[in-house]
Amino acid sequence: MTSQEPPSSGRNDEGATISKRRRRVFIAIVILFPFAFLFAVEGILRLCGVGGHAPIVNKIGKYQDAELATLSIEGAASYFDRTQSTPGSIGVYTFSIPKPDNTFRVLLAGASAIKGYPQPMGLANSAFLTEMLSDLWPDRNVEVLNLGTTAVATFPVLDMLGQMLEYEPDLVVIYAGHNEFFGAYGVGSAQSGGPSPTSIRFAHWRNGLGLVKAMGRVFRANSESKGKALMEAMVGQTSIAPDSPLRKAAARNAGHHVGKMIEQCQMANVPVMVCTLASNEKDLVPVGSVDVSGLSDSDLTRLGSLIESGMNQISTDPSQALIDLDAALQIHPKHSRVHFLMGKAHLTAGDSELAATHFQKAIDFDTMPWRAPSQTIEQIKSATRDRGAIVCDVQMAFRDASPDGIIGRELMDDHVHFSLRGQSLLSQTIVKSLTQFSGKCQVDEGQFNSLPDWQVYADRLGANEYEQYAVAHGLRNIFGVPFMKASNSEAYAHWDGLCKELLRRWPISIQRVAQEWQAPSQHRSVRRPLSAFVARAMIREKQFSRAKPLMESATRNVPKYSTWNIEYVYSTLLCEHKLEGRLSEDGVACARETIKRIRFMLQHTDKNPGLLLRFCGRIHQLCEEWKESIPILERARKYLWEIEKVACDAALIEAYIRTKDNNRARAIANEGIKNAGRYASHYQRFLNAVPPG
Repeated sequence: MTSQEPPSSGRNDEGATISKRRRRVFIAIVILFPFAFLFAVEGILRLCGVGGHAPIVNKIGKYQDAELATLSIEGAASYFDRTQSTPGSIGVYTFSIPKPDNTFRVLLAGASAIKGYPQPMGLANSAFLTEMLSDLWPDRNVEVLNLGTTAVATFPVLDMLGQMLEYEPDLVVIYAGHNEFFGAYGVGSAQSGGPSPTSIRFAHWRNGLGLVKAMGRVFRANSESKGKALMEAMVGQTSIAPDSPLRKAAARNAGHHVGKMIEQCQMANVPVMVCTLASNEKDLVPVGSVDVSGLSDSDLTRLGSLIESGMNQISTDPSQALIDLDAALQIHPKHSRVHFLMGKAHLTAGDSELAATHFQKAIDFDTMPWRAPSQTIEQIKSATRDRGAIVCDVQMAFRDASPDGIIGRELMDDHVHFSLRGQSLLSQTIVKSLTQFSGKCQVDEGQFNSLPDWQVYADRLGANEYEQYAVAHGLRNIFGVPFMKASNSEAYAHWDGLCKELLRRWPISIQRVAQEWQAPSQHRSVRRPLSAFVARAMIREKQFSRAKPLMESATRNVPKYSTWNIEYVYSTLLCEHKLEGRLSEDGVACARETIKRIRFMLQHTDKNPGLLLRFCGRIHQLCEEWKESIPILERARKYLWEIEKVACDAALIEAYIRTKDNNRARAIANEGIKNAGRYASHYQRFLNAVPPG
């Protein structure tokens, strides 16, 4: 008789199976619950507007049958998650979507050098390039959009360019690679993304998470950067040795990202050129401190003695200086400062070829590499040639234009940023490279050779001694930063001396204006042009002929859709009206266009309309449209206070007098006498000017 299992045994197996299934489900829930919770929190944060990266384009609204857009300050700042109190900045350039007919749109992609720093936007290389291409192509509307963003490595440049390619560029010019160590997502930066392109992409994705951004706000991770200059705030690793693997990583990243930029352009069928990088080779001492910890005490003492002796003899006995400095290199072959001094000594001795070799080694061995080492430049060249793109050899063009073939202060204001002449030369070199293109980008070489001298363009763009002072003042501040002043005290002295020399030329009243201009409260996110402050003082003194060209220059140096731009256009028209007694035909056309722009801004861009309305009303009055100005100025006075309201009421009272409504004019004046406090005397004068009856 066959034995059978007890009936209860099956029930136990089923219970065991159910128990195992429940256990697996429970384990899965335990494992997945944190992820589900984080996913839900991330979703809630995104719905609340926390998380993601701001786009580089800000679409404003419809204007003249097109969508108006600007480059976005917030988009550029989104790459500075760990240094949010001191983010890099971008110029606010405006463009239309879709691109207008007969417009040739150029994108300049890179960091602060291509942005044009330290020159204002109206004197940056993009302004020179616009003028040069407009001269060569008078039948086209040339539009140069400058994506240059302060203190970014090549990854943010790649990301921004990728966003911009949908906006119909006709040409892309890439000038990037100096910030591969200390720029945002550089390998040695406080805003580092890691040593490889993959880790950088992951870091950028991670930094966009709402959870990460919320935690950053709670713990105020960026507090250490407050009060520091941007260049100080971006330094994460203060010394990068000449043989550090980070140097190879930086070069690899630059080549990789530039290569991806080229590929993006080629996929979008957009012509592209890549520029080599120019540096100040002979007039900037290496910034980083040299590691001498491996030297014995005797070698250290002898090294210091040889450096001091060689440095002191460069100008008087360069041959002996070279002997001493060569002996110093026997002790420390990669001493960047000794190589720099060797370059100076060879230059004094008349051997520019050897001087250039040592100046390059000084750059390559600098432990704080703000200038792209030759390894980085070679990687960028290789990536460009491998993809069949045009190399625009800016470095060689600058060497060819420099005394002794070595780049210095004639063309570079600091380590990597161009002087005014350098801005023009960069643009000229880009235009010359267009002679290698075919199709609509091509420039005829004969026409290129007929372009006028750089000074002609500088004058046309409104270069003046006040903006020269503004640049010198900014550079004095840069070289006044402790680690810069310690290594380059001569550069600080140069810019400080130029500031003092310019001030001495000016009357006391203008010196006071320059002092007023230096206050940070005057500028907000965009540096206001000093020429506008000076012109405003000249208008008060009724020097309209001197003020007008300065105001025209100031207009180019601020974003077109900004209250400051409207103010400067109005002031320019005011000068013309005062000089001629009426606006010219061109002046009236400018007034009409400005009024349209103001109406658009009132609808789409400006939260406090008082100043815009006041300028709009005054422009109507310059066109002799007194009646039209009244409702605009009546609205404006509701948003204004202090001296701005006084100015508005003065214009409004005049409009009522002109339109024979003396009662309303008198009422405004009496209201001011009663309520304007220290400005009451102004209103008394206004009342005295109202005709009786």
